Amino acid sequence: MAEETKKEQTASNIDSEKQAKLKRQTEADNQDEEIKQMDPKELRNKLSNKNQDYVFRLEKELQLQGSISRAEAVEMTDKLLGEIIMAQRHGQPANGLYLASPKIKAEQMLHPDKKPVATPFWQLAIDGALMYLAIFVGLFGSVALFETKKQPANSQMGILTLASVGIVMGIGMVKYNDWIMPKNGKRQSWAKIILGMIAVVVVLFVWIWLLSLPALKPINPVLPGEVDIIIAAIAFGARYLFRRYYKITGSPFAPNVRRK
Repeated sequence: MAEETKKEQTASNIDSEKQAKLKRQTEADNQDEEIKQMDPKELRNKLSNKNQDYVFRLEKELQLQGSISRAEAVEMTDKLLGEIIMAQRHGQPANGLYLASPKIKAEQMLHPDKKPVATPFWQLAIDGALMYLAIFVGLFGSVALFETKKQPANSQMGILTLASVGIVMGIGMVKYNDWIMPKNGKRQSWAKIILGMIAVVVVLFVWIWLLSLPALKPINPVLPGEVDIIIAAIAFGARYLFRRYYKITGSPFAPNVRRK
């Protein structure tokens, strides 16, 4: 008798949980339906600070990329407000909902028929190499402008050394991103990634040591800070033109697909 009573209580509890879950789902569906019927101005007032910033930057990108007026950009973003608010209710911000920055989302909205394609590795490698080249040479050039003549800070870092470090670091960062990105549902094991990065570092240190040999100083001179900064500026400008020509988006830290 006691066992039957216990089973009845268990069944009753399960039914109560199901009813409560169904009720919550119904309420959520009703709220979603209400959101779909709301005026865009009312929806904008419900946006979180983070989503307000996303929508604002998205509208700016739409105006810039599409050469359209602010009113037209607002009209386009109004169509997204409902789904943004619904995702927001579940704790998901707009950048998580669309998995795209405002710049990329604007491109998708303006060119919906264009399919995303991955940027070729060689283009990303050149982009990364030019960026790190500009950073390394520019940084050491800036330091050289403030160092004393008696104790130069970069006396052991010739231009070939700086360029080599920057280029290898840039390509290495791109290759690292390539390793950690899943391919066919699989990604490289962390053991292979770590061993690969260690190998790159070892080769880089050996190369730096070779370039520091006195016999190679004629081809690896320490340039004045001003010259280093000019070289960095040229590398930065070349990278800008290269990215613009091949329509590369993102960065070596976080590359994005482009659309054709």
